[in-house]
Amino acid sequence: MATKRIFYILLFLIISTASQAQVRELAIFRRFTIAVEDGSKSIFYADKIKISPNSDKSYTWYESNQLHTTMGGYAGKLLNGQFTQYFPNKNLSEQGLYVKGLKQGVWRKWYINGNLKNESEWMANIEEGPFVRYDEQGNWIQRGYLKEGKLHGSVENQDKGTVSYQYFDQGQEITKEAYQNNNVFRKTGKLIGNQINKWFRKKENQPQATTP
Repeated sequence: MATKRIFYILLFLIISTASQAQVRELAIFRRFTIAVEDGSKSIFYADKIKISPNSDKSYTWYESNQLHTTMGGYAGKLLNGQFTQYFPNKNLSEQGLYVKGLKQGVWRKWYINGNLKNESEWMANIEEGPFVRYDEQGNWIQRGYLKEGKLHGSVENQDKGTVSYQYFDQGQEITKEAYQNNNVFRKTGKLIGNQINKWFRKKENQPQATTP
């Protein structure tokens, strides 16, 4: 009985180890790198996934050592996971998450000197939510909210320390009075401010340049 018990324990450990090794192996085969002659580089994950594409969505996919973006369809491995792009000097250029070929969550872009250029929220490949844009010195120059990729609500602009405000309704500029009279803007304003404040608190710990 003791011998059989030991045998089954060993068998379980072997199977578990093999399964973990297979997971690691699959993760390796999902990871791709595209290097360009100028020294820039993109590292990303892609999967051969079957989905029913939406005709109004643009999908990013990988095939023959190239990235492709097409609307309403794909013909290779859909990007699915972390995407990181580097400048020739190895500084971060762009970073974010793809889910089944579509941008999702917070995406960030950098200047070649390492300072943030912009950060924004994406939902199914549409910029939707708070955003902040910066100049090359790392000072914010515009922040607010995007709806379907268009300015929406109160937008702050900063130029040489002077802050000004503009007001938009899905890309259409409106008056301050029209903005204040809209209940939707008032309800979402606090949520937008909280998200932007989180980004600013994290800015001091933003990702440093790493050598891929």
